[in-house]
Amino acid sequence: MPKLIWQGCFSFVLLLLFIACMCTTSCITSKKSIYFNDLKKDSLYPGPGPIVMDSVTPFVDPKIEKNDVLAVTIQTIGQNESNTPITTNSSGNFSELNGFLVDKKGYIELSLIGFVKVEGLTTTEARELIKQRAKEFWKEPVVNVRIANFGVYMMGDIGRTGLVTSASEKISIVDAIALAGDLAITARRDNILLIRTDADGEHKRFVRFDMRSSKIFQSPYFYLKQRDIIYVEPRKDKVLNSDGSFQRYQGYLTYILSLISVMIAFRVIK
Repeated sequence: MPKLIWQGCFSFVLLLLFIACMCTTSCITSKKSIYFNDLKKDSLYPGPGPIVMDSVTPFVDPKIEKNDVLAVTIQTIGQNESNTPITTNSSGNFSELNGFLVDKKGYIELSLIGFVKVEGLTTTEARELIKQRAKEFWKEPVVNVRIANFGVYMMGDIGRTGLVTSASEKISIVDAIALAGDLAITARRDNILLIRTDADGEHKRFVRFDMRSSKIFQSPYFYLKQRDIIYVEPRKDKVLNSDGSFQRYQGYLTYILSLISVMIAFRVIK
């Protein structure tokens, strides 16, 4: 009878040892780490063809906001006869104006043209407005306007944190993650947090994405705005192992259970 009790204890300790070893090993299932894993396999070639998703979020040109920095370029072939603000040469005139901060009233100040209200306009609308004002000083001006400081901030368990800038104003959550070096394998793909400040500067929006689902392409927040913040939450096992203490304690427990199992085994054999 005592021998049976010892054998039972031995089996129980071995079970605990097995559980401890399993807990020590961090296991990340492929389904949790794969993007858009809800897509059907029939989207692979050869097959009936690619999956076509309806109601994908359309891109809307971002509006210029206070504290944006605009890069403005004005090119012209010559000045108007009634104005002499610039010197004409045989190769034509070129005036490049960079880094105009949109002030708290929504204006930028351009040389010769003066103050222009651009807040609430798209860069296309601002370009047309500046072009009309520039015609007073230049012949057939060609104007380009873009948001020079267009970028989003990446934080958390991702390849590269900090400001991610883009030459294009059309940047999605997928683009931003790719530009930042992709999510770490230990990142939670089901809990990507977007923090957005409204144009009034007084309200913030908090939106969560699940990168495992293809429905992200239908989110009204799929395309990002300037100064958006993206936070990638790490998995709990990474947080626990951040200082190595959890792994050390698991090692101590495994050692103690191993020692007890050896003692029980020796007693049972004896």
